[in-house]
Amino acid sequence: MHKFINFCQAAKRTLAVFLSLAIFILGAGGAGSQVQAAEGIVNVGVTYTFNTLNPLLYDATIVNHAAISLQFQPLVELRSDMTFEYLISDEVSTEDNLTFKIHLNDEAAWSDGEPITADDVIFTILKTTSKGVGNLNVYNYSNFEGFDEGGQVSDEASLEDVPALQKLDDKTLTLTAKKPISLNSFLASYLRYIYPLPSHILGDQSSEALRTSTWFNAPDVVSGPYKLVDLNLDHYASYTANEAYWRGAPQIKSLNLKVVQGSGILAGLQSGELDLVPATMAAIPVEDQAVISGMEGLTASYDKPLTNNYLFINLESIPDVQVRQAILQGINRQLLLEGFLQGQGEITDGFLNSYSPFFDDQLEPASFDPEAAKAEMAEAEWTQEEPLLFLINSGDPLMTNVANVIVQQLKDLGLEVKVQAMDLGSLLGEVNQHQYDLMAVQYTMVPIDPLADMVWLAASSEEADNWSNYRSEEMNTLLDQASLVEDGDTEGMQDVMGQIDRLIQRDVPLVNLYVESPLSVVSDRVNHVSLGSYGIFNDVHTWTLAD
Repeated sequence: MHKFINFCQAAKRTLAVFLSLAIFILGAGGAGSQVQAAEGIVNVGVTYTFNTLNPLLYDATIVNHAAISLQFQPLVELRSDMTFEYLISDEVSTEDNLTFKIHLNDEAAWSDGEPITADDVIFTILKTTSKGVGNLNVYNYSNFEGFDEGGQVSDEASLEDVPALQKLDDKTLTLTAKKPISLNSFLASYLRYIYPLPSHILGDQSSEALRTSTWFNAPDVVSGPYKLVDLNLDHYASYTANEAYWRGAPQIKSLNLKVVQGSGILAGLQSGELDLVPATMAAIPVEDQAVISGMEGLTASYDKPLTNNYLFINLESIPDVQVRQAILQGINRQLLLEGFLQGQGEITDGFLNSYSPFFDDQLEPASFDPEAAKAEMAEAEWTQEEPLLFLINSGDPLMTNVANVIVQQLKDLGLEVKVQAMDLGSLLGEVNQHQYDLMAVQYTMVPIDPLADMVWLAASSEEADNWSNYRSEEMNTLLDQASLVEDGDTEGMQDVMGQIDRLIQRDVPLVNLYVESPLSVVSDRVNHVSLGSYGIFNDVHTWTLAD
């Protein structure tokens, strides 16, 4: 049996939730926040709503992760250079990639002065994965003994009920997997999403009570640099400084995350209502990016290409690889990149892009060759009785324009295509049932840990499939090989990942239309902000305001 079956079975049941781990949704937003620019306050503009600030219900979207982490810091966090920042923990080690020893920083403390302990972490893991809380994003805990195939435990589960968890002392615990996990994957897929909660405050509450508790909307005990004081999930989250923050009191006393429309970002920066717009947390319209980049009083920075825009192909309705190759060669991807993104990005084939240390830069993307594409179509003797259904996310206005170009280019090959836009949740529901022919969506993999996403999108077995109905034992074998590459063997992982991307290029279950370079912006009135796609709030307590 393919070794990723348990993962795929659990993930299939939780499709819509899983995608929040990796998809950055364009175009979300709401009305303007009640909070306006003011002296001593930093306003951060985002274009996605918060969903929840209860750490037990995390959905792993970038904005949700940041909003939670400001008051309940995770054990570790990524930096933009793909190294890890140790926060609540200060050391994580393994000798066999099965048992991971986690040591908490001896100085780490709650805002009431109590130390953050292994008991807090164990309590948090057990409650996050409890059936009463019902967080479906915990499916990957099925890799540990004591958790069911959905990664959950009973509401009454204790340390003794979960063999994978062991407490060594007040500041040290271990977590043991059933099969090897790379250290990078353990840090990126697990410890980034463990937000320790104070068991001495919440320990007596049931899972059901914790799931519905409003305590998280104005907690009196936190581990992070800020405390939430006001919340409107659709519009803003307002914080005040935690003066007892164990890494040092924040220099900026008030911080607001403001949900705005992407079309309002430029005006917000011009008026001073917005001080910071983090990469990947806000969809800045392409037509505004050049203006923002040239504005005085701001620092604007494009990160490396990160966000993939995949065109998935349903192999049930387009089984002939020659037709799929024609689609790959018949779309002028460079034109899309230059025309719609002003060249801020790149063209690649397969899953990975140049942000990942495992990217094989020797893989040449397929070139735009309409004559070769037409020849492939002729040889395949393609016929169709009705137009292909092309699903796109209605919350992504850029893709609406891109899709219209793609439809015309495919028409030139003899493919009739009909575009249908729908909200992301509905789109994913249709895709999960394979009720589509073509589908385009943004998908961002953590560059240092792409394997889980690759498994999700390309592994197959008798019990589990993937979006594209792509079945390849060659792909299954390569994914297995990738899971066995030793930590630190970048060349070995790059070699396997290159083979995977070449197989995607050959079989074409998907086309990477283009990879976007995200833009982040900060006002000159805020100092010591490290712009980038990851870890922007890691050292938020050191930010200062210019005189």
